[in-house]
Amino acid sequence: MLSRLIRHEWKETWRIPVISFIVILFLTLVCFICFRQMEPPADENSINAGAFVIMMLYCLIISCISMVVTIYIAIRFYRNLYTDEGYLMHTLPVTPRQLILAKLLVAALWVFVLSMLALWAICCILLFGLPAMALVDMPVVISSLMEYFPQIFGMGPVAFLLFYVVLSLVSAFSSVLIAYAAVSLGQLFTKHKVMASVLCYIGFTMLIQTISTLLMTPSLTRLVLSQDMVNTASGIPAYFGAYMREILLISMAGSAICAVISYILTEYIMRRQLNLD
Repeated sequence: MLSRLIRHEWKETWRIPVISFIVILFLTLVCFICFRQMEPPADENSINAGAFVIMMLYCLIISCISMVVTIYIAIRFYRNLYTDEGYLMHTLPVTPRQLILAKLLVAALWVFVLSMLALWAICCILLFGLPAMALVDMPVVISSLMEYFPQIFGMGPVAFLLFYVVLSLVSAFSSVLIAYAAVSLGQLFTKHKVMASVLCYIGFTMLIQTISTLLMTPSLTRLVLSQDMVNTASGIPAYFGAYMREILLISMAGSAICAVISYILTEYIMRRQLNLD
């Protein structure tokens, strides 16, 4: 039955994510054409303001698209399980766990693919946009980045790419489950359930950001204290690579913990405290 739920969820949710992918690809193509038409600045101390604005707007639009997809996922979860549709869904011969998993697997996959596509698009824009924005020699920049990559990120390029893919996958599940938990908590209120869900989501986000900042403070302190120990060839602080590695590990661990807590909370509410509109 779980496989049928997944197939149904896939068919019902593909439109908005696919449209988002198409919009990202179209915007990337438009930005690429714009950058190809621009002339680089006359000297190294100047910046092409037009290219800079286009790049910032592009990154902002990508962030907005990701937010729209997350909101769409939360709204579908709410409508499908906590409104009139929920009466039908909860009479099916399936458990709350199967309902959650079916929606979670599909939604997390869409969010993960979106994050990978956004990363690829932003890298392409940087690759073609930097020469239009500033007078730089991209082969030299890329060569220097590869040379000092371990000092910047605390690991090699291949290891970083693999780690980032895993982190993005964990973060996709975490972001979806946090939205599900916020929606489920909002249903415990007798009035203004949608507003309560939004406030719960904002509260979750603020709490997670606060805890993450506290956990990252020791690493940031060590980085500040090691400012005097700088690699003479690259000018990069000696502790910077270890700092970035610790930040990435904390982010992954935090996302995994948030995902587990959010899932447990969502399933508990759906099993024990179900309150349909």
